[in-house]
This record gives sequence, structure tokens and C-alpha cells, in this order.
Amino acid sequence: MTFGFEELTYEMPSNLVDVDTLIRDAGYGDEMVARVKSGGLRRVPVASGKPLTELINLSIRKLGRTIPSLSSKVKGIILAHSIPFLAPSHIPFINLCLQGSDLENIPSIGVSGQPCAVIHLAVQLAGFWLEKIPDDMGILVIGADQAYSPEERIFFGSAMGDVSLAGLVTKNSLQNRVLASFVHSEIIAYEGELSPEADIAHFRKLNPLFIRYAIESCLQRGGVNLNDLSYIIPHTPYTMIWDVIAELLRYPRERILTDYISETGHLNSNDSFVHYTRATVEGKIKSGDLALLVNPGFGGTRGCTLIRR
Repeated sequence: MTFGFEELTYEMPSNLVDVDTLIRDAGYGDEMVARVKSGGLRRVPVASGKPLTELINLSIRKLGRTIPSLSSKVKGIILAHSIPFLAPSHIPFINLCLQGSDLENIPSIGVSGQPCAVIHLAVQLAGFWLEKIPDDMGILVIGADQAYSPEERIFFGSAMGDVSLAGLVTKNSLQNRVLASFVHSEIIAYEGELSPEADIAHFRKLNPLFIRYAIESCLQRGGVNLNDLSYIIPHTPYTMIWDVIAELLRYPRERILTDYISETGHLNSNDSFVHYTRATVEGKIKSGDLALLVNPGFGGTRGCTLIRR
């Protein structure tokens, strides 16, 4: 069954902090600054002093302004995140995110794992959920992550920014149609950058091939060819991997959209959807265009979603 995002929006802090400042505040020196900047990063959005619940709430309210009937259309809520939430077990985290939205009593679930790719799993789950609900109802998909210190922002040779993404998935949406979704995990470096050096080296060697496999598998599910795509919209911790992927796929590098990385940096699994949304608003991606959203996570997980605008 195909379905689509009736609307997609995101909330990103207006406070943009230079990566040079973040990196030095985290205790690193010139070498890390040069490494991150060589990957295309310059500034990242930082929600200073604001809890993640507030950022998520703002994204839901923004979605509600574009869909005034949002509360009457949502049958379920999926909240996807890569980083563990800093909330005691007795705190009703999701309810705080939904406060004032008239969605507090809607069935909701949180999904994690598959770091940097989990939003694609959330899209798949939303599609399964849609099969069980009336045609005029939808599933609210939220993707959100936030760091709380410079030390938490600097990892994998990149700098993390904060964001919350919100979209209403429905069967009958005429735009942003999800033609296929693919999630794949084969864990090699099981502790990320703390993994044994041999595992990290093995992962880095195989990672481009795994990414190509995920891309080809998703396109096959959607019944389209690579050359049918208007853009590949990738995960953006840095640009170099996409230079390699373009060569491996023999796909034009200028059609792998990394234009926004200098202002967002590493947004975990949310970046491909954030950049897709921005590109549609700016008119870069037009009605009828095909876009493949791709997120590989360090260590061994990948997610892809094929969308027709």
C-alpha cells in the first residue's frame, strides 16, 4: 500500500553556533576543527536552554497551523529518536510534547535504535498502522533529537544540531507519496566510535557498498530506476561519503543534495526529511519529482524512503 505525507514541517532553533566554537568548547583542537569543516559544516542549530519537549511541541503546533483539523485526523502517533531522552521514568515525556495540541489522549509509541536511520522505520510503521484505521484518518510521525552539551554534539567527525520534524501520514495524500521504504541493519562496529579499531576499519570499508545496496533495494521496491530520481537527499554528518557514493553509483554528484549541511550539520535520522521539506518549500523539488531520502548510521544500519513530490 502506498501512502503520503499530507504535510511535513520542522522546527529548528534560530540560534546557529559556529562549529569552531562548539568543537573547542568540547575540548578538541585545530585537528578536529579542520576535520569537521572539511566535511562542509560551518554552523549548527542549538536549542540553548530549551528542553526537547518544547521543540517537539513547537513542530506539532506548526503542523497544526497548516492542517487546522489535525487533532481530529490523527489516529496514532509515532515518535522516533536516535539519542536517549533525558527524562526520568515518571515523567510523561510524550504527553509533555503534545501539551495543548488536543492530541494528549491519542495512542502513541516511541521508537529508537537504528541510530541515524530510525525515522525510516517510523515511516514503515506508520504505513502498517494506516492499514488498520479508517481511510480519512492518519498517523502523526515525529522525528526529534537534541544534545545538551558541546561534548555530546561532537561525534563521528561531525557536529550535531537540534531539530524536531512532524508530518501527517495518510492514505489519500496527493503529494509526498511514499512509493517505497527500506531499512537494513548489519552491525559491524557495535559500539560506534568506541568499537575496536579493526571493526571500525572493516565497517568503513564496507559502508559504501551497504549504502549502495540499500539504495538499490529501495528503488527496486518502488519500481523505479536510479536515473528516474530528481535528487538523492542524504544524511549530512559530512559530505565526503557522498562523493564516494556518487562515483560508486555513477550518479551525478550535483543531484545528491548536500546544499544545506553548512547550516544544519548532523541531524541524526531527521536530516534527509528536513532537507527534503526545505527543498520543496524553496521550489528546488517540484510536483512530480522523485526523491530518494537516505540515512546510513555509523556501525551498521541504513534507511531509505522513496518519495514522489
